Order: sequence, then C-alpha cells, then structure tokens
Amino acid sequence: MPEEKLLSISEFAKLAGTTRRTLIFYDQKGIFTPKKIADNGYRFYDYGQLYQIGFILGLRDLGLSVEEIKDYLSDESSDALNKKLVPLKKKVELRIQNLKQILTILEEKETNNTQLTNTDFYVVKQCYLPERNFWCSDFKVDCSEQEIASAYSHFYQSLGTGVMANKMLSGFLTDLPQAKPGIYADSGFRIIKEKSYNQKVNVPVITQDDGDYLIVKVENSGEGIEKGISAIRKYANKNNLQIGDDLWQFNLGINIERLGLTKNSILAYQIMK
Repeated sequence: MPEEKLLSISEFAKLAGTTRRTLIFYDQKGIFTPKKIADNGYRFYDYGQLYQIGFILGLRDLGLSVEEIKDYLSDESSDALNKKLVPLKKKVELRIQNLKQILTILEEKETNNTQLTNTDFYVVKQCYLPERNFWCSDFKVDCSEQEIASAYSHFYQSLGTGVMANKMLSGFLTDLPQAKPGIYADSGFRIIKEKSYNQKVNVPVITQDDGDYLIVKVENSGEGIEKGISAIRKYANKNNLQIGDDLWQFNLGINIERLGLTKNSILAYQIMK
C-alpha cells in the first residue's frame, strides 16, 4: 500500500479553518494530538483528523471551554453534551446580536425522527418522511478519502462549524438510480446538512420531497452500505415498487468517525408513484 500522506501543521490548519497556534494549544491541552511528531518536533496530521478537529471547533463555537471539551471527549454520550449545553444557553441569552446564530442552534429542539431511529439493521421498512430542506455541497465524483475529508471540512466551514455539533440530520445524497449494486463507492454525491436556521449563507439548498420511502439501517462500512442497498433493491423488486434515483444517507448521531460518516446510518429511497 502507498505511504499515507501527512500534512504539515500549517497545511492542516488551513484545511481545517483554524490556526497553527490553536492546534499547538489543543495538543498541549491533550484534546487533539498530531498523527506524528518528527524527531525535530514538527507536527504532522492526516486527512482523517479533519472530522475530529471540525467537531472540536464546533464545540468551541458553541462556547464550551477547553476543559469541558476534554471532559466531553472522554464521555461522548449525548447526555454528557446536553448537560454542558444547558448552562451555556443561559450565557448565550445574555450576549449581543452577533451571537444570535449560536443562540438559535442551542434553542433548536431535536427533530422528531422516530421513523428513522426505530429501525433494525438490514430490515427494510416502508414509511412516510416529511419534506426537509438541506444545505448541500457541490456535486462530487470519484473522490479519494483525502478529497472527501477536505470537501467535508470546507462545507462545514461555509456553514459555520457550530452547525456540525447540532442534532439536525446530516449525511450524503448519492446519485445511485434504482439501488444499482456494486457502484456506491464510485457514484457521485453531495454532502448534506439539514437546514436549521434562516441565516443567509452562500451554500446551495436542496429539498427532500415528502412521501413514502424505503429505509434500512446499516453499518457505515463499504460492505455494510452495499448490503443495505441490496436489501432495498430486493424489497422493491419483490413488492413491485419503483424507487427513485437518489440515495439519501442519514448519519445516526453526531460523532463522525470516517469519510463524513458516523458508525451507523439510515439509507432511504423514495417510492415513485
């Protein structure tokens, strides 16, 4: 296998939308460490670390202290984060107008996604999904892991990194007509994040139409996703259902592990009338 490309601290800081000084500070505090430290003391990072630094920067934008972030990273449950957001909301309410976007994020109520969460692994079910609007990235095709990480980081910088830490839906919209087998990894896609406030940002918006969908819960590995796509295709064929061209992939949770994905996700195809 080719040697993994590492980024200098300046290159990584530019991709992450932060500063060299911030990365050194986070390393010293033990909340974000380089992939490698050379004998001369130079710090090096890999593309996969863009997901974690994006999440950490998002928590900082929400107002959590370095110690609170360090405490949260040692316990990544939703309850741990929520306990820290309650007192933070009280502080935000006292801030002036330029912090209204952060206040809006904190006041958002978790969207009722019971149809998505009450789903078993690789068991396809038919359900109604409401109309939703999503911010979306440019259409991407045939990207390397490093290119996906860079695109992901750029997308959330455009929205404001605090958006990354909220509970609205996130994931990918993939051009995969009729759940065709074996081509998911090479298909074109957009990164998506459910629109959560009316702040004007220079990011396109795409709409997921309301209607009946086939959905399935999968593990976010290449094999797991292909297995879920196959399950949807078999269900549609068996029940004489026509499905659309777009594969909606929604992350479960907010802890991004790799390639812009959480550990598990929901795959969804709209049933065409």
